[in-house]
Amino acid sequence: MSHPLLERHLQRRTLKPLYLFYGDEEFLMHRALERLAQAMQGSDTEAPLKTVLEAQEVSLPDFLAQTRLTTLWGPGQLLVLRRVETYPAKSLHLILDYLERPAARARVVLLAPGLKARDLAKNAVWKRLQQEEAALGFFHLREGELQQWLTREAQAQGKTLTLAGAQRLVDMVGDNLSELASELEKLTLFAGQEKTLTPNLVSQLASHSRTYNIFALVDALGEKGAQKRLSALAHLLDLGEPPARILVMLARQLRLLLRLKDSPAGGPPEALARALEIPPWKIKDLSKQAARFTAPTLENHLRRLHHADQQLKTSAGNPRLWLEWCLLQMGPG
Repeated sequence: MSHPLLERHLQRRTLKPLYLFYGDEEFLMHRALERLAQAMQGSDTEAPLKTVLEAQEVSLPDFLAQTRLTTLWGPGQLLVLRRVETYPAKSLHLILDYLERPAARARVVLLAPGLKARDLAKNAVWKRLQQEEAALGFFHLREGELQQWLTREAQAQGKTLTLAGAQRLVDMVGDNLSELASELEKLTLFAGQEKTLTPNLVSQLASHSRTYNIFALVDALGEKGAQKRLSALAHLLDLGEPPARILVMLARQLRLLLRLKDSPAGGPPEALARALEIPPWKIKDLSKQAARFTAPTLENHLRRLHHADQQLKTSAGNPRLWLEWCLLQMGPG
């Protein structure tokens, strides 16, 4: 499944000559691009000629001119222009001119990740594309939407993912769709002939996944004992996770906790989530974790991570020992 409007156009064979893909979920944008490219394949499964350009490297007139340079053979070409919202508004009228006489053997997709839904009505070009069902929005999924998306993804792979299993997957992986899709694919392979993907199966896969264990390590911060932290670290290193990335993830979590503690009390969770650039449903767990630390303790932990990072870069010591040294001291307080 890519986007409801695109799926409808594919089903009815009414594809538009030009689409605008906008919003902050680029994974879904790229999924829709793949779907469009598949639909353009010839009878011999030959793929269309695909060209991807950045707005910073080509003018809009030159890009639109390329749509008319397609070869006479094959299924045509798919031209993608990234960051189209960075062009001056006065130059966008060329898109309207193109729509009056689009190239016969080309599909054009304009990507605008910086464009929001409220911006469409402010521009005559975007407004027309919206009216013609050619402006498709792709946005970060909320918590409830993530579970529904995962169950549909699993169904497309011939599996039934329970809502509890989807919740466990989100809890362990987070809300990054690319990572969720990757872990779901691993889960379906891990399940083998088993048709139903349960929370228990998700947990069983945890010990085999870097993604799961990096979150297990982060979640273990603030535990009185160091056993969970050291166990998660051992899993990550055994799976080949680079020590430098582990340090980055730990430092990011500590900075989030510090920012949360510095935030004004009593504000709406949605506003706090926007300020911290995390999903609203993570605020509750993050607040529980932050309550176990004082700001000076978090700052001391960050200094320890910085010291370990310097040692990893400049000494020949065992990285595992430095990471364990940090985690042994990163308890609550």
